[in-house]
Amino acid sequence: MQQGRIIEQYPTANIVERPDAERPLYQVTKAVKSPSYGALKPLLDDDNLEEIMYNHPDKAVMVAHRKHGMCVTNVKLTSEEATSIIQKVGKYVGRKVGPGNLLLDGRLPDGSRVNATIPPVSPNGPTMTIRKQMNDPLTVVNLMKFGTMSPRLASLLWMFADGMGSAPSNILVAGGTGSGKTTTLNVLGLFIPSKDRLITIEDVTEVQLKHEHHVQLETFNSTKPEEPEVDMDSLLKNTLRMRPDRIIVGEVRGPEAKTLFTAMNTGHDGCFGTVHANTAQETVSRLINPPMEVPPIMMNALHLIIMQSRINVNGKQIRTITEVSELAGLEGSKPRLNTLFKWNGQTNQLEETGVPSKLREKISKAAGVAPRQFDEMAQNRQKILESLVQRNIDDIDQVSTVVQNYYAKM
Repeated sequence: MQQGRIIEQYPTANIVERPDAERPLYQVTKAVKSPSYGALKPLLDDDNLEEIMYNHPDKAVMVAHRKHGMCVTNVKLTSEEATSIIQKVGKYVGRKVGPGNLLLDGRLPDGSRVNATIPPVSPNGPTMTIRKQMNDPLTVVNLMKFGTMSPRLASLLWMFADGMGSAPSNILVAGGTGSGKTTTLNVLGLFIPSKDRLITIEDVTEVQLKHEHHVQLETFNSTKPEEPEVDMDSLLKNTLRMRPDRIIVGEVRGPEAKTLFTAMNTGHDGCFGTVHANTAQETVSRLINPPMEVPPIMMNALHLIIMQSRINVNGKQIRTITEVSELAGLEGSKPRLNTLFKWNGQTNQLEETGVPSKLREKISKAAGVAPRQFDEMAQNRQKILESLVQRNIDDIDQVSTVVQNYYAKM
């Protein structure tokens, strides 16, 4: 692999920028093998990595780095080594991998999710994708440091998520694969008061919050006829019987969309979720068309759409928020969008549009205060967030404590 410039150093690896390469090199400097995971061990131990991808015996392992994006590593596995790891994971989760079972979907002891295939499903050899369970999830402070959101936007999202204790907003985070939707979803979850009973529903448990009143539910994909599968819609319908104050759906993509919007329309405020879409308008279009088929009249229950994107800035790919739009009523059968923030490609900044926020008025009215008091509270919260950045306080426990202490003093 080409030589380059080290741009970041870690105890067991360097991030190397290579002038003639599309992606940085994640260079393992202290190769450590384990009986269970072989040469993947240092990658599994690095909390900076979100995903590990083994594609082919002749190709280097790829990793998704939380700061540097997709990187190629100097780690390679033979077909035999990869098959051995897959079989050990299968044994751990109680599923034999072989001629009668060519696919594996399981969980490692640390909570990381493994998907694997073996020939003939993957004719070039075994494959593995490991989605890691993050021990130290990113917080709103991290996202402000990275430039994903400004302190001004962060304070408004805090206001919208909390609703001044009277009218919490229903929010969807939309974007493409790997755009940072789940990270922003987790940040919104940190703004939920700890007194609220929170239930999260996901395919893979990723939302990590420090709420005492938090129930995590996960879909179940069975490989045995006698084990019934449990999908998102079934879990969401069950959740509505569990007395939730708040519901977070990891990814809305099918019949569960209509169930979620039914909940939003029947008093379950403060629901959050993610959707695969490229623009706020496309998000609305996807929601009201198959396979989600949310009736347009129900769309009024959705208050805010946050768009996440992977974009190139000065030759470097970043993950950032590119649009924040309110749903401001219907025009005929089509929802009308009120864009509050929009990415400016010339300045490479997320800029406030100056369009008055309908959500600000709605929350102020519900809380029985003038919009001016909403603005004052938002400014106060912005100062708190800026102080956390200045003091370099970004640990999830500490940030959660600051947010909850703020509520306790209200």
